[in-house]
Amino acid sequence: MPLVYSIFAPHPPILVPEIGRGEERKCPATLAAYRALAGNLAAARIDTVLLISPHAPLLREGVALFQDEILKGDFAQFGMPQVKLAFANHQPLAGRLAKELPGGVLYSGRLDHGTLVPLYFLREAGWEGKLVVMSMPLADPEGYGNIIRTVLQDYSEPIALVASGDLSHRLKEDGPYGLHPSGPEFDRQIFEGLSRDPSAIKEIPQDLTEEAGECGWRSLRLALAVQQGMPKVFSYEGTFGVGYLVAELYQSSSLPQWARQCLAAYLKTGTTQGLTPPDVPLLKLRRPCFVTLHKEGELRGCIGTTAPYRENLAQEIEHNALAAGKDDPRFWPVEAEELPALTITVDVLGEMEKISGLEELDPWRYGVVVRSRGRTGLLLPRLEGVNTAQEQVTIAKHKAGLGLNEPVEMWRFEVVRYFE
Repeated sequence: MPLVYSIFAPHPPILVPEIGRGEERKCPATLAAYRALAGNLAAARIDTVLLISPHAPLLREGVALFQDEILKGDFAQFGMPQVKLAFANHQPLAGRLAKELPGGVLYSGRLDHGTLVPLYFLREAGWEGKLVVMSMPLADPEGYGNIIRTVLQDYSEPIALVASGDLSHRLKEDGPYGLHPSGPEFDRQIFEGLSRDPSAIKEIPQDLTEEAGECGWRSLRLALAVQQGMPKVFSYEGTFGVGYLVAELYQSSSLPQWARQCLAAYLKTGTTQGLTPPDVPLLKLRRPCFVTLHKEGELRGCIGTTAPYRENLAQEIEHNALAAGKDDPRFWPVEAEELPALTITVDVLGEMEKISGLEELDPWRYGVVVRSRGRTGLLLPRLEGVNTAQEQVTIAKHKAGLGLNEPVEMWRFEVVRYFE
């Protein structure tokens, strides 16, 4: 999977110092977060950036992709024509996306501010790769995201996705469109979705989005559909009556890649001898973990440990990856032919903390362990369909073979989930 990084970023020209002339300093959190993520992207040695803009030519049905050999633009519309940007177009990828995406067309023109503002900070961070610019789809962004994910699998170079968009423009009376109750509510739902359950973002009612005066909902949904990750909000500010949110949506990790390497070697040769784990400091520590396999969105295997049993995390992942593939009693053993269809995540567990009641649980933040009569049940956090602490504990009891009303001791723990 060549997509290695995905972010959501706002595009107010006032953030550009040459335009803001000091006003940008009224959004210190946004500037700091923007520069942090731009720096992360540049440091990852990304060859190509696919940028989704809500201000590129919008089509009633379909999307427009820029076809020119050099993609360029300036901030003349905002009084700064001397601030210019130009990047080479990845024309083969742009052409392929135009062919594969419904209603995709190639287009010639200059870059809009929804594109130029993120590119300004990428260039400031030192990024100088190739660019593909696509307009935001007005309908079915998840469908477009799924197709983009399939297309990107055919490319070998590292690719990043930048979803450009502002949230509500109706946060303050003196903002661009005044104040409307739907403005703060829309932004709250976006923030909560990214923090707890990203799948809920697509369920936000369209009339709420229209009343909020947003321009980033669809580009955000598309980015989330391209690659599942664990979103991390870096900042949110509404200084000028517009919601500026900066978030990291996805970052590839060597941990699940190591799990895949181990499972693939075992299925093909019957051994993992000779494999060398990535030179990652975390893999040298002793940590418990779970390795989870999915196939076409359905669970295919999950095995883990609540305490470290092996010399280091690399060995813990190796053991649990093989166990998830061949020893999960709920499934037939995985076969080598299934490997390309599997998605793999690794959950690294934090310290266990004993708790006294449900009020100390949050199924989106904490996993839970229940124990009674020598039996133990564990449930990881952030599982689809598990929305309350009561549901979480009930499932954990069931896994342990304990009665619904049986008293248990409980522990909570946090996890860091790593995606390929």
